[in-house]
Amino acid sequence: MNSNNIVWKDHSTPVSVHFDDVYFNDDGAIAETMYVFIEGNNLNERFLAHTQSVFTIGETGFGSGLNFLIVWQQFMQFRQQYPNHILKNLQFVSCEKYPLTLNELKEIHETILRDTHLLNLAKQLQSRWPSAKTLFGDVSLTILFLDIHQFANTLSSLNMIIDAWFFDGFSPAKNAEMWSSELFSSLFPITATNGTFATFTAAGQVKRNLINAGFTVKKRTGYGKKREMLIGYKNNLE
Repeated sequence: MNSNNIVWKDHSTPVSVHFDDVYFNDDGAIAETMYVFIEGNNLNERFLAHTQSVFTIGETGFGSGLNFLIVWQQFMQFRQQYPNHILKNLQFVSCEKYPLTLNELKEIHETILRDTHLLNLAKQLQSRWPSAKTLFGDVSLTILFLDIHQFANTLSSLNMIIDAWFFDGFSPAKNAEMWSSELFSSLFPITATNGTFATFTAAGQVKRNLINAGFTVKKRTGYGKKREMLIGYKNNLE
């Protein structure tokens, strides 16, 4: 299978033609997202502890939308379990310079989403693709189709404060701009007090850039074959 943005490795793993890197771990993509981004940001507990009506997640690479679909599912489960909780809405905002075509999106979803409910959500996303802003009930999705360097300024202009970050660009060795000191320094001021981040990488330069931006950074056991990953938060003392 060939297309504008991806080629398929072993007919099961989509690889970016722009960065020569995989979109996700081919050994349990859904489980990896749950481990790295949902658990890494302690999201379910943070939903429960949230004291405002909206929780906002920022992401640095939308890709196939897998992270969004899983968070959407998690939030729906939270709302079903706690219908009277003050937290009523999830706001998800992401950046994507090279959006997949609708056919590419469908190919990826049909390959990895064996979970029926996730596939149902994926079809809803596909029906609106590629829309910059979409509302799915209690969940809003904003995708900024622009260069990562414009991300922070655009979020600021939208008055967005991020409660949790998914730092999910391609490998730092192949996509350095997504992990730069300049980027993290621009995102730190629009991070909520005690806001968190999680990322699959534990690269030394990424860790230093996050620390230099002001984040408190910790290492956590990585998913699968990855030895370590990074998580952290914005201290209430800047």
